[in-house]
Amino acid sequence: MKRLLMLGLALLAMPLTSSIGIGPEKTDVHGVGWFDSFDDARIEARRTGKPILFLSMFGSLGEEMPCANARTLRATLFRDPRFLELVKSDVIPAWEMVRAVPKVTIDLGEGEKIVRTVRGNAVLYLCNPDGTVVDAYPGVYTADDFLPMVRESIAELIGEDFEAVREYHKARGRIPEPTRITMGKMMLESPTLELIGAPATTGANESVATNDPDRQRFIAAAMRLSDASLTPRTVPEALALAAGPSSAIGDATEVAAEILRRDSELNMTRTRPVVHLFFASEKRLPTPMEARDAILETILKIPYKDPYFGLRDVLLPGTPR
Repeated sequence: MKRLLMLGLALLAMPLTSSIGIGPEKTDVHGVGWFDSFDDARIEARRTGKPILFLSMFGSLGEEMPCANARTLRATLFRDPRFLELVKSDVIPAWEMVRAVPKVTIDLGEGEKIVRTVRGNAVLYLCNPDGTVVDAYPGVYTADDFLPMVRESIAELIGEDFEAVREYHKARGRIPEPTRITMGKMMLESPTLELIGAPATTGANESVATNDPDRQRFIAAAMRLSDASLTPRTVPEALALAAGPSSAIGDATEVAAEILRRDSELNMTRTRPVVHLFFASEKRLPTPMEARDAILETILKIPYKDPYFGLRDVLLPGTPR
């Protein structure tokens, strides 16, 4: 238990955030104000000609315990000096809360509580100044993986017409090998699901029939991805799966860094090709809202439209509803 606590602290330690400034409301993250409104971000993007980097997440960017991957991004990528240079100089940062993240609280009495989150995820969308999406980055990434990728997308896609964007993604899309993704989130959430007796689930899936071959290819690719965090596991099981051989390393910070590195690699090599196929299957550039179902449900398997987040079976007779 002490090792798990150290691992969580190493992964999630960060300064608190707060709303700042006069004018459009923003949330401060490591000295950068993220627009609380996508409309306000679009106004600023049109004024400056800069693209928008739009974070879509579960929970609030300014709260201590939003979803696990938002916390991880906030504690790692978002504090990297190279990322801070990007969001200060080259893009307009903004964020939204899709919905509140479910929390599991263990009340120890006398004001002491243990709080964990389950479900949810985070996605960064790269948008034109008009608010249309040209690329998306689900999950977590190291700075070494994310910065070259997003800078290439900015250079190649911002301001281009739909066909150019579609061809860019079509050239990079592929159907991956069957892969369990969200390893870091699994490390934080699966033991909680085990504790509360939650059943394993496959999450949300694409259910709309289509004769479009591009859409069929995208759906087939997305079916190869599974959210590892949806399956309840004990702490040792989750740690061994998330960190691999590094789980035997004694230093919790090194283990956390290895989990993040492995998560980022999976997202680069397995999740991103499916994202490319999504954009290659579209008929025009979508808005973040229009892309939401494909990214959150079809790719990431988040049952976010379900009021119980797929946890209804946890309710037992006599449980307050």
